[in-house]
Amino acid sequence: MKLVVTGATGYIGQRLSALAAARGHEVICATRQPCPTPYAWLPYDLRGPAPECPVGTQALIHLAADTAGTAHSGADDEVRAAQALLRCAEQGSAKFIFISSQTAEATATGAYGRTKWRIEQHVLAAFGTVIRPGQVYGGPERGLFGLLCRLVRRSPFIPILMPAPCVQPIHVDDLAAAILAVVERDDIHAEIFNLGAAQPIAFGHFMVSIATHRVRAARLPIPVPVALLRLMRRSVGLSLSTKLGLERIFSLIHLPPMDSERSLQKLGIQLRVLAHGLHRSGHGQRRGLLQEAAVLLHYLLKRPPQRSLVSRYARALERAGKTRPVIHSRLLMGWPILLTLLDNPGVLRKPDGQELAWRLQVALGIAEASPQGAQVFLGVQQSRSPVATLVALGLSAVKALAWKTVALLGRPVARRLLLGSETHREA
Repeated sequence: MKLVVTGATGYIGQRLSALAAARGHEVICATRQPCPTPYAWLPYDLRGPAPECPVGTQALIHLAADTAGTAHSGADDEVRAAQALLRCAEQGSAKFIFISSQTAEATATGAYGRTKWRIEQHVLAAFGTVIRPGQVYGGPERGLFGLLCRLVRRSPFIPILMPAPCVQPIHVDDLAAAILAVVERDDIHAEIFNLGAAQPIAFGHFMVSIATHRVRAARLPIPVPVALLRLMRRSVGLSLSTKLGLERIFSLIHLPPMDSERSLQKLGIQLRVLAHGLHRSGHGQRRGLLQEAAVLLHYLLKRPPQRSLVSRYARALERAGKTRPVIHSRLLMGWPILLTLLDNPGVLRKPDGQELAWRLQVALGIAEASPQGAQVFLGVQQSRSPVATLVALGLSAVKALAWKTVALLGRPVARRLLLGSETHREA
């Protein structure tokens, strides 16, 4: 299909254009500045006249927005721009899809939300489609997500707003897939789609997740009364408040909840887990494989493995088409020696233990073929005196006997530990 995308160089627009091109669509970027070479460029300014719709255009996706403007005149200009684009799409018999906001309401506290609502009314009257995304995150650190990431990086504290607002996150790539699902279907007209996590989460939890899974740093949660932020906004003025990002934070405080479950089901979109989406790769499964590698190799080598061995294990599983880890247990990650409870035929020969047995063999092959493994398995190390050797052998025998006893006594809970790993779900 031939698609015209306004705001194609923005946070969402870039990911949407890349996904559309990967699916074989022809993307025409309607932007102020020339877009990347793989796409055709249609010069367009939100405050200028609407461009002529290229011949054969089948969908016009309107993403461009004035995120900084708050004046009433700026809002009027944005509404008029949307109306002109609607006429352009109508002349070319193209679908019109407007990317709105969760804040869109006739009585929204901010001008941004009121402007989006006004545009929505024109779009629905013209049988176009409206998409209201929740808190968009993931991918490059841009938009409000970028602002929050920078805040977490620069400060040792995480502000926990009180009373706590809730957000409904959606990964930028999941949003792009949902937009294309609307584009590619012929049975959608004059509808509003709410896209975000079905269960809202506290804004503070979202910030802690950014610190844990994106920034990978410990941050101290600090309660921040919303009344204090309001006082700060009055003190610095609207213009400076906008530059500091306070207005974007305030857009979260009065965020109306969305019923997104029906919309997600209709479009066939399954949102990724937040912890996975916050990973730079967008899925987080490789991180799980790396964690699993560290556990298995540490168990086999009896010491922390080298990074090269951990990466080699992850690559081996990815080449075999196994991209999901089977070890999720925090107990195993903290105490790899507990794998002794699972490393026995009574567990590994069961249907739910065969995958773990295969992965143990992969890890063992990687460990044996490494210099670090040679030191452990072949005894390539400094020579010892006969007395030291006898003491070491005695200690090894005692350890082996002790762990055999523990493994025997712990056999009833071993399968529960494995099953708990397999059925683990990220909260």
